[in-house]
Amino acid sequence: MKKSVFTAAAVFISVATFSLAQADDVTNLLDSAQKNYADQNYSKAIEDLEWAKKGIVNQQLGSMKKLFPAKVDGMQGVDMEEGAVLGVRGTSRKYSSVDGGKSVVVSFVSGEGTAAGNGLGALMKMAASLGALESGKAPKLVISKGYKGQYVAEGADAGTLTFNLSGGKMVTIATAGYQGEQGAAMAEKVAGMLDLATIEKTF
Repeated sequence: MKKSVFTAAAVFISVATFSLAQADDVTNLLDSAQKNYADQNYSKAIEDLEWAKKGIVNQQLGSMKKLFPAKVDGMQGVDMEEGAVLGVRGTSRKYSSVDGGKSVVVSFVSGEGTAAGNGLGALMKMAASLGALESGKAPKLVISKGYKGQYVAEGADAGTLTFNLSGGKMVTIATAGYQGEQGAAMAEKVAGMLDLATIEKTF
């Protein structure tokens, strides 16, 4: 049950990226939308605006990458899939040990002002509750730079620390390969490397 809930949550942020990533493309689309609007070609104007929005979202996701740590505990970060669906935007970076035995995945998710974003927050809270029930361990409260989060164990060597920020924004830190309390300690360490205030303000 727990895995299916987390899989459902991942659907919100694991989507194909769009090719419109340059500012010039967005500008051209906005110009086209304005022309089509003036010509009363409203369906085309709406289409242009939708593609322009996708381009702007990609620009925003790209700009968020600078807020990821370059390395975590000596592990180099590798960008994962990013994109947007139903108004929810997400980007992630994975850090893995050389032997693949340990990993940390940091994700930024924003559904500000959307019903889907609110639903994602509720879904993640439900997943955390289910994870705590299945692991038999109460979630661990983690406070980092004034922000409160919960680390939920998902078995003997995995867990996820979640910070629910204002405006339907969320930061998750998933650990794997860390035994017992090591996972929570690593997640808390990574949280200390993140500028949560800037993420909350700019995403």
